[in-house]
Amino acid sequence: PLFLVVSRPYPLLPQAQMAEQQVNLGTLNLEQLNMLKKQIEEEAEHLANSLQQLSLVINKYQDSKEAATSLGAKDSAGKPLLVPLTSSLYVSGTIGDSSHVLVDIGTGYVVKMTIKDANEFADRRIKTIQDNMSKVQQALRIKKGNLEAIVSVMQQKIQMMEQQQQGIAQ
Repeated sequence: PLFLVVSRPYPLLPQAQMAEQQVNLGTLNLEQLNMLKKQIEEEAEHLANSLQQLSLVINKYQDSKEAATSLGAKDSAGKPLLVPLTSSLYVSGTIGDSSHVLVDIGTGYVVKMTIKDANEFADRRIKTIQDNMSKVQQALRIKKGNLEAIVSVMQQKIQMMEQQQQGIAQ
């Protein structure tokens, strides 16, 4: 028999089985398997979307590092630039102190840092996000394996039903 490890209760499973318990897929009927399959597909889609979002965040940190490095160039002081006030509103400005930048550290807080410190901060964030991406990728691989197991059991059950119907018809 095939077993599936579930990490939370799924509807229609016997006795609403809880965290990290094995479910014998062979004991579930087609309706229960189909519900479980849909639930896991939704979770896999959510994980895939999360991976995409994390990838975008990494790209933004890398862009920020490049921007900070270019602002820190020796000849950048006094040069004109556009300063974002909102996501779609910019005003003209000039670069003053090219050795420091304001870094958004989260929840609306900004900290004045040197270019080097800002780049190190971005590197730490990128590493943390990459670590989280690895965990999400592992969870996604498990979900895909679970989906394959469910589909396999469903196909076996359908074949058995067809064979039983053929046996009855004869």
